[in-house]
Amino acid sequence: MHTQEFELDEAKLLFIEKLGVYYEDYGIPRIGGRILGLMLVSGQPLTAEQIATHLKVSRGSVSTNVRLLASGGLIERISVVGERIDYYDVSESIWERAIQMRIDGFRSLRRIVELGEKAAENNASSAANRNLLDMLQWVDTMTSCHEQALLHWKQLKRN
Repeated sequence: MHTQEFELDEAKLLFIEKLGVYYEDYGIPRIGGRILGLMLVSGQPLTAEQIATHLKVSRGSVSTNVRLLASGGLIERISVVGERIDYYDVSESIWERAIQMRIDGFRSLRRIVELGEKAAENNASSAANRNLLDMLQWVDTMTSCHEQALLHWKQLKRN
């Protein structure tokens, strides 16, 4: 598989950098977000070497981060018969997976809030109990909204 050469103009570079910062806020290393940004604007599968060259980062950093992105279902590794080089491309289920990651995060947060509720049971402070109850309702609302968004997204993709 040979890919076309492409240029990263100023607008694409800005997008790549902004996406790196965005995903860093969600626990993905900035370079992982930058790799994802590059994959989105390239519109084609890329090798780890091509990614490293375009982003001006080390090959080792690319290897670490493509594994992370692939394990999260955001990109996928593509092997080509007769070639010894792996390619990476945006996963077909990337946006479904992104929503699911948020749902999973809210479910984890709910378990933590439940621990806080148990810890506060013996607390005479009604403010603490009210704060935790509000947080639990917020988490449940966010989970429900994201579950509905996921169903809606799946319907859109079927059509």
